[in-house]
Amino acid sequence: MGWFAQADQSGFWQAQIDSSVKSNGLVIKTLQGGPKIQTIPQVASGQAEFGVGNADDLLLARMRGAPVKAVMAYLDYVPYTLVYHKDPAIKTIADLKGKTFAVNIGFAYWEWIKKREGMQGTREIPVSGDLSLFRQDKNMVQQGYSIFLPARMTEAGIENSQFVVASLGYRPYAVLFTTDELIAKNPQLVRDTVAAVKASWATFAKDPSESKRLELSLNNQISSAVHDKAVQEIVSDLLPKDLSKIGCMNDARWDELGKQLKDVSFLPADFDARKAYDTSFLPGC
Repeated sequence: MGWFAQADQSGFWQAQIDSSVKSNGLVIKTLQGGPKIQTIPQVASGQAEFGVGNADDLLLARMRGAPVKAVMAYLDYVPYTLVYHKDPAIKTIADLKGKTFAVNIGFAYWEWIKKREGMQGTREIPVSGDLSLFRQDKNMVQQGYSIFLPARMTEAGIENSQFVVASLGYRPYAVLFTTDELIAKNPQLVRDTVAAVKASWATFAKDPSESKRLELSLNNQISSAVHDKAVQEIVSDLLPKDLSKIGCMNDARWDELGKQLKDVSFLPADFDARKAYDTSFLPGC
């Protein structure tokens, strides 16, 4: 995983639970991430067989020569968001011009927003998980995940509103990926893993109680209430209504993302986004 155990990883923790009680020979071990974990280099170097990541990061890694490829989209989009102090005068994201943005400086989605909204020259500071700076500075906008950060702020007594980045048109899949080598040498393992993970995401969607117990036992930084709200939003907004379609990806979405990254010069004009994913392990899509 790319971060400590939390709700947006639930299908993978459920897969670990499920594989421990099944006798088909496939054992899934889910590993927590953290601030020093970079899933793409770890998978590319063989430290893990599979990793999770964002489709935009995968495209950039592929462009730089990393032999990694997405094999399923476990969430319809990465829930990037920009959270600001509640203000009825703010109607569109353009109304945030002039504010200080706490962001991952240089991230593709942020560069795309700045170009799209004409926000070049905006004051930026590195984001941290500490809410105290945001609380103290009414002029601050903070990046995060829409399924977590607003609820954490509300729980802390900070009134807030948000602009979900996907609503602006930037919608990278959240993906499970592996290496070109594993796909070539052991396609059956990839096929079995994708099938198991898809099934476990569906199990989670129907009953999130098992994965919740495990995740909260591993990570006490997120409250039960924030976790539950995130689960509700994941099931309603980020998973398909037809759970048999979990994992599905389409060319149009990858092409759209590739064009957006080319528009901000993160990818060369001749880069083929379709080299970064493989849909052959997703029957029924």
